[in-house]
Amino acid sequence: MYSINFNKFFFLFLFQFVISLSLNSQTKDEMERKAYDLLNDEDYPAAYIAFDALSTKYPKEVDYKQKLGICCLRYPEKKDRAIEVFSSLKETTKDVLYEYYLGIALQSNYKFQEAIQKLENYRSIVKKQTKNDENNYFDAAALAIQNCKNGIELIDKKVIADIKNIDKPINTDEMEYVPCITTDESVMFFTYRGKKSLGGKQNIKLEKDEVEGKYLEDVYVSYHEKDGNWSEPKSVLSINTNGNDAAISISPDGKTIFSFKSTDKNTGDIYVSELKSQEFSKPIPLNSNINTPNYWEGSCSISADGTLLYFASERPGGLGGRDIWVSKKVNGDWGPATNLGPSINTPYDDDAPYIHPDGITLFFSSKGHQSIGGYDIMFSVKKENNWLPPKSMGLPLNTTEDDRYYVINSDGSTGYFSSNRSGGIGNQDIYKVQPGILGEKPVIALLKGVVYGNDKPVQAKIEVLKIVQKENIGPFESNEITGKYIMPLSPGSIYRIKVTAPNFDPIEEDMDFENLNAYVEQNKDFYLYNAGKTPSDTIKVATTTTTTTASNNSNSPCNGGSPLPDFNPIKGKSLNDPAVYSQLLSMAGNYCNSGLIFKVQIAAYRKPQNYNYSHLSEFGKPDVKDYPDGITRFTQLEFSTIKEAEVQRQKSIAKGQKDTWIVAFVNGKRYTLEELIQLDFLGKSIN
Repeated sequence: MYSINFNKFFFLFLFQFVISLSLNSQTKDEMERKAYDLLNDEDYPAAYIAFDALSTKYPKEVDYKQKLGICCLRYPEKKDRAIEVFSSLKETTKDVLYEYYLGIALQSNYKFQEAIQKLENYRSIVKKQTKNDENNYFDAAALAIQNCKNGIELIDKKVIADIKNIDKPINTDEMEYVPCITTDESVMFFTYRGKKSLGGKQNIKLEKDEVEGKYLEDVYVSYHEKDGNWSEPKSVLSINTNGNDAAISISPDGKTIFSFKSTDKNTGDIYVSELKSQEFSKPIPLNSNINTPNYWEGSCSISADGTLLYFASERPGGLGGRDIWVSKKVNGDWGPATNLGPSINTPYDDDAPYIHPDGITLFFSSKGHQSIGGYDIMFSVKKENNWLPPKSMGLPLNTTEDDRYYVINSDGSTGYFSSNRSGGIGNQDIYKVQPGILGEKPVIALLKGVVYGNDKPVQAKIEVLKIVQKENIGPFESNEITGKYIMPLSPGSIYRIKVTAPNFDPIEEDMDFENLNAYVEQNKDFYLYNAGKTPSDTIKVATTTTTTTASNNSNSPCNGGSPLPDFNPIKGKSLNDPAVYSQLLSMAGNYCNSGLIFKVQIAAYRKPQNYNYSHLSEFGKPDVKDYPDGITRFTQLEFSTIKEAEVQRQKSIAKGQKDTWIVAFVNGKRYTLEELIQLDFLGKSIN
């Protein structure tokens, strides 16, 4: 930590020293032109150094000092000096304009009460009638006063949160912003701007220009490694060009990425790329319901089921500035956009929407609502199809700088955002915050796993139906190389999941999340088998290769003479506890007796027609039996000992049947292992 800060401040010192030497060797006109160029390019650290040199060398030039103060306001590392600069200007010039700037400087430094006094005094002097004067900030002062009042309130409600700069290798002394994560937090795409940008420094016509050109935006990707660190970022070459290419969003499953592109002829549009194998396709623009010909569209977020796109736009018809809109997918493409209305949008800029996979929690950045200055991060929850009044994520997550592009992982434990706050490594950095959400955590089921075709990873289409609501969501896809998929499902429904792939028989399975009341992450693999091979063929092959083993086991000599262990230490305990189950295997794993067999139970249903066991067909046709309690139970194979049955249970689990357990039969009567333990196996009468 200390070495990072030392390196940063040493770099700034060296940077300032080099620029100062360069400026001092120039004429006044050359110094001035360079300073204004830097300010216009929004390179505030360099502009600060340039105007500091000018105001020192020419102290009577008021404009140099004013621009120095503005640089201080926009360069967080120097914002405390803005108070000194504008206080001096206010005293020496008596210009009411510096009353306003001093108020803004105080606000920026969290001196909210003092800021309100200055800003209210400014408004009392400047009449609204002169509002058209470019130096009249009557309305801006009113907004700043409200920001200060918000700040006073939020200071009293300061949130306890762990906020950290995610540091290298993602953050550098250049610009990294707009983190975009998959819902399982395994991949992060982000926007980079600096020396590694494709094309180098370019002018507005995208021509190489080392003197007056600027570095443009590129999309980079990093992977969350097993040790918790992020991998060295890499340029996404299939998306990046010599122009502006910014990452703005990724679908929860990581298969669709949205990017922003702008040129000298286009203020900015949203593009989309799809993951094919291990690379993303060339970006294509979204349709005219999203992108407008003359207005900016530049941030978005897609719902987990792929049916809704939330995006920000400056198009007419909004409440003012940038607004957040939503479009619904119709016949495979995006339909007309609807403004989210005054519950979300304000007369000020509202931007950077992120819809959580739960479908009801929306994060965004706003200069209105409870902002304490610049963009602040807000969130709203949808109840009964209406968005509740947004809440600020509070201090210290929000600052008087710009805090934007907030995203969180599926369980809400961790959030990521970008900010130009002081203390960073570069001009823009990406930060991590825990917890990722205030109040109640999101409630969703995150299914993730691999789709196999003949036991090898395969690309498959995963269709999902809400059975009761008769509503289709998705479809989702598994990766054609790894077979992996990620699928967030919201609570309140029973889902029918159908997995299909060319040349393989489809499979269906129902999953019940109707009464889900907490986040759950479930690993679920699906197994497909060749089309054209009939179930009877599959079962016949499996029977000839596996039933023999089972038969040998069940008919193998068993003297039953070995003494039974003392089961008292595990009586009444749940075999779901791995330690207890391990103890049972150690005690009686090899015990056998005449009339005692063990079977692997693979399923139990009240509606057995809903169960598809094709992924276990190689182990033989299940024995299906209805019991008096109304439940139909499916078992496979017979074994003389628990340990032999355990080997088969693990094979079934490996094939994706996670809910698999061992049951005992004594002279044809079924017992759970817990019941058998209570009866000391054959040590007591079982009949």
